[in-house]
Amino acid sequence: MTVEDEGGVGADGDAREDIFESPPENRARQHSMTDALKGKEDAQRILAYAESIAKESRKALTIEFNQKHKGIPFNSVPKVLQESLLAWFARRDKNVKVTLGPVNTKSGEVRATFGGEAKSVRFEIHADAMFKTASEAAEAPCYLKELNVTIGKSR
Repeated sequence: MTVEDEGGVGADGDAREDIFESPPENRARQHSMTDALKGKEDAQRILAYAESIAKESRKALTIEFNQKHKGIPFNSVPKVLQESLLAWFARRDKNVKVTLGPVNTKSGEVRATFGGEAKSVRFEIHADAMFKTASEAAEAPCYLKELNVTIGKSR
């Protein structure tokens, strides 16, 4: 193959098509490796990322509660949990925006919901914590037994 055969003008003076280029009708269907993912694929990729950092946050917050918040009064747990989770996500990835949501508590349990957003994909972050308390009193000291942080689709 000569240089003329690869495109440009051939030896006979005729214009030649580049053999490495696809015909114009096929160009619209091709996607390069660097093309941005579209729609649903992009949203699923972001949700998978959110799930992976939620697992990281569970581990980090469990360690934090066992080191810094051991024996705190149960009535202060919801606020501490919210502040800790917000601070952790802010440190971990500033592109993931997390906002406060509702908190439900009952004896030894705290369920907090947060709103999350990354690259215009919205999701919910659920933090469910179980505590061992010394008594049923609101001021009773408590100790973290279990913490789960999960991602759900935003409504």
